[in-house]
This record gives sequence, C-alpha cells and structure tokens, in this order.
Amino acid sequence: MAFHSPADFGHSDAPTVWVVDDDEDDRLFICSAFEHTQRPINVLTLTDGDQLLPKLATCTHLPQLILLDINMTRQNGFETLRQLRNTPTFAHLPVVMLTTSSDTFDIQRSLALGANQFMTKPASYNQLLTLVDDLTKQWELA
Repeated sequence: MAFHSPADFGHSDAPTVWVVDDDEDDRLFICSAFEHTQRPINVLTLTDGDQLLPKLATCTHLPQLILLDINMTRQNGFETLRQLRNTPTFAHLPVVMLTTSSDTFDIQRSLALGANQFMTKPASYNQLLTLVDDLTKQWELA
C-alpha cells in the first residue's frame, strides 16, 4: 500500500486510522478490511515506527486511531509508543497494538507504555473483518 497524505484521501471528513506496520501484506489486508465498513474510513499506512512522529508533526488532521505493530525493522512498536506518549501534543492519541504476538510480557509492556489496547492479529481475513468492525464501533469511527 502506498504512503498517502491525508489530503490525498477521497473522504476528507471521514475518520482516519493510521496503520504502522512493516509487513506489506498486513497493511494491505488491514486497508482492505476498513474498505468494508459502513461509513468511509481513511487509512494511512506507514512502514516503520520511525515515520510516525515526523508524519504527525506535519499532518493537518490527527488520526482518530493508530494501529501499531511491535516487530518492525528500524524502530519497534514499543519505542514508537514510548516516544508518542512522551510527546505532549500526541500523547492523547488512541493506540492499539496490533501484532502477531500473544506473549504476556508484550501485552504487559504495551499497556505499561500507554497503549490503549493490545490485540493479536487474526489468523483469517474474516476474523480481521470482525476485528475492524469491533474497532470501528469501540473507537466511534462509524
């Protein structure tokens, strides 16, 4: 999935979700799942944690939700979350750790660093559709 700026979105008044994940397939599946929501939701993708703060600093509309992977090559999700929570302008943004891990240590560490929620990536696309629907309702994106 290409990197888009919010100005490129077709629905400028729609809520925006940012997906920070270095796995191209996961980004594509997540974007596709958000295309099935009842109300349009813009999805911006970033390929590594080190892109998040610079992009937030230059965007015109902050995301309503950030989906953050843990295992990324340049800057992992833990470090990215720590930096986000230590930046007063962005510390309030909702972050869901969405990762392949289900390790108790990763869950505890994510929540201790300030993640709003921890979710393990589903094994099937249908489960991903359900997860996206749940996130859309929970975070009032629809």
